[in-house]
Amino acid sequence: MVQARHIAVLLIAACLAGCGSYSLFDPETAASFGSSGKQAEWTKPAGQASAADTTASVQPAAAPDKSDSVALNSLFVRTAEGKLNDPADPVPPAAVPAVKPVAFATTGETTIPVGPPPSTEKPTAEPRGRAYLFRGVAGLIYSRGMDRLAERIKRVGIEASVSTYLLWRGDAAEAVRDYRRDPQPITIIGHSMGGDSALAFAEMLNGENIPVSLLVTYDPSRIADDVPPNVERYINIFQSSNIMGGGNVVQGSRFHGHYASYNLKDHSEIIHINIEKADRIQEQLVAKIAKLAATPANAEGEAVPLHLEVPADAAIELWDSGMPVTAHAGETLKSIAANYRVPMWSLAESNSISERAVLSEGQRIVVPRRLVPMAAPSAVSSYDAPSGR
Repeated sequence: MVQARHIAVLLIAACLAGCGSYSLFDPETAASFGSSGKQAEWTKPAGQASAADTTASVQPAAAPDKSDSVALNSLFVRTAEGKLNDPADPVPPAAVPAVKPVAFATTGETTIPVGPPPSTEKPTAEPRGRAYLFRGVAGLIYSRGMDRLAERIKRVGIEASVSTYLLWRGDAAEAVRDYRRDPQPITIIGHSMGGDSALAFAEMLNGENIPVSLLVTYDPSRIADDVPPNVERYINIFQSSNIMGGGNVVQGSRFHGHYASYNLKDHSEIIHINIEKADRIQEQLVAKIAKLAATPANAEGEAVPLHLEVPADAAIELWDSGMPVTAHAGETLKSIAANYRVPMWSLAESNSISERAVLSEGQRIVVPRRLVPMAAPSAVSSYDAPSGR
């Protein structure tokens, strides 16, 4: 049997990392988000257990002493419930940065390259909706970017709440009641194990036939569930090189919404405990959330999944999915990049072709796109990247 002091060392390491690795050592926590069959515990009928569960229950010799993990979970829950708005630990209001053609977002000791300035266009409909945000393990220390993001969301007129990853079931039940009473666009965002919670939250809403307008995960764990079919837009921002997160979440078998995955493994200035604090990423997410009511996802044509590895010198731009366009003979990726105002590296990756390739008549090219209304392509000769590439 694992000695108590060994368990304590593992728990301390997980908390200091501010990540979901703790769940790997706590069978109760890991079971809350999924198993080898990607099924959350809440989906099982009351009083029933799978054959695997029955088998596991008759092997007490293999189960570690969980007194420390139970105590830590209880501590996180009590802390989250009692100190979310503790005056002794206030969340400084996030100043809205001035719009500049070239800018850098700072997160403590790191500097993160940013994309083009956010659109100055006002939403065509009044912002409506509710946002549910979830911190990871030791979230009151390491996932405070969720609090800052929630404050930004509130400033554009959207209801937003922040919880620890352990409390997602209560928030999901409340979301069901609120949606039944007054249907509004739902946004779910989570960091680390909070990302796993966000996916489980969306799956629970799927069982209630409630749509999720936008689901965003920041570096979820590798045991996170797939994206359920009720999600209209999914964005995953992760680092495959990160052992504390690194979850490359994939679409579920019935998923047909907009999907975009951003692997930031080459961005050394970003790590697991500051990925959710990146200022420019937060700006782009808030802009999307504010316009959800005006941009129905099912009215944008074919949605081609995007799987991008963002180069180290490239700005992090959050497209929603790809759209297919038809090339003409003699066109190049450079001309298409200029017309649709996207960087060439994104076209090369999305289509698995060289940036120097000459295109043929009728060739299908996937172009990254945002769901906000986009101006018609213009006949400009070049695309000036806002930062880096």
